[in-house]
Amino acid sequence: MEILHGLRELSSLSKSKSAVIYGGSFNPPHIGHIAILSYALDFFDADFYIVPTRTPPHKKVDVPFNKRFDWAAKTFSIYDLDNLFITDMENYIEGTNYAIKNVEYFTRYYEDVILLVGEDALGSIESWYEYEKLLGIAKLAVYPRTREGSLYKRGKSVLGALYSRIIGLDFPLFEVSSSAIRERVRNGKSIIGLVPECIRKDVEKVYIAESKISKGGTQI
Repeated sequence: MEILHGLRELSSLSKSKSAVIYGGSFNPPHIGHIAILSYALDFFDADFYIVPTRTPPHKKVDVPFNKRFDWAAKTFSIYDLDNLFITDMENYIEGTNYAIKNVEYFTRYYEDVILLVGEDALGSIESWYEYEKLLGIAKLAVYPRTREGSLYKRGKSVLGALYSRIIGLDFPLFEVSSSAIRERVRNGKSIIGLVPECIRKDVEKVYIAESKISKGGTQI
């Protein structure tokens, strides 16, 4: 895996006609993120770009971008692959980090651009900025987040003919979430086995300090 800084020219890096973009706040990255990427690497013949989000459009993130980027870089460094990259490009794009901005950037260098997202993202697709335009220039590869597939059904009802731009991924359901990990730390519970050991202590330190600040305490 190679770490990329800034809005790099990608032509010299391209090894495929397709790019898979795996974005997220990674607040924190966890074993589910690792497993999903493993399955996606087997499924797609493409270059892969991990894109930590600086300013997500639908959620507030208190942990600074540079910290989350560092966690993600350490987490995904277990992959020794020359078609895998992690980029801090969103730190160089002004304003809210809408997915379409990333897609437009990657379409300069790739014929096919695919966003790797969870079923929950598909279930709220109408809230995505310019989602119809987005699906005109990219596809969504969607992995499951519910047992019954209800959010796939909802996405299909919203998108209509545009649902042809959706790639349903028959991956296992990984029932672990960043929000649950944050809550465990704040409640003094163990997160051993839920996040990579190389970042666990730092993750615990950050969320314990964040919890103290939110309760009116002082950071130590």
